Amino acid sequence: MTVLELYQKGFYIAIEELREQRDDITDYGTLKDFIKLKIDEDNLIVASHLIDALNHCEYAEYYNYDFCMGTLETPTPLKTVADLEDFCDGKAYTVYAHINSLGGEMDEVTVLDKRRRGEQTYYIVSYKGIICTAILNGFNGTYYADDLYGRSEK
Repeated sequence: MTVLELYQKGFYIAIEELREQRDDITDYGTLKDFIKLKIDEDNLIVASHLIDALNHCEYAEYYNYDFCMGTLETPTPLKTVADLEDFCDGKAYTVYAHINSLGGEMDEVTVLDKRRRGEQTYYIVSYKGIICTAILNGFNGTYYADDLYGRSEK
């Protein structure tokens, strides 16, 4: 899954697809069952570590945790689409861009993909949840995002 596909699908659809592909994304209930199993196996060090880790991190429905390691790895909460970017092909990055709806004022956008149409290079960006197109002015190194007329359909 690319970063663009991740943002187009949204958190819940994307995480379910990623869970089918990866063993290190789990839900809270499965993690609790794993802790119970470790207690039953008298592996109290791992059980205690996981209980402590869950008590000290913010609650989430989903976590990144490698069960195969069986070690003292700490589960990482997965709560937003941005938390899932590391599991995707390619990397998103944040830049400032001139925003059409702001009359050219600058704000942060997340660049999700780079594309070409003929000789024209353009970018797919996310601005406040809106997926739209942007161009890069090569002379001044500034992005211009069109969140009014360059919206991409999900």
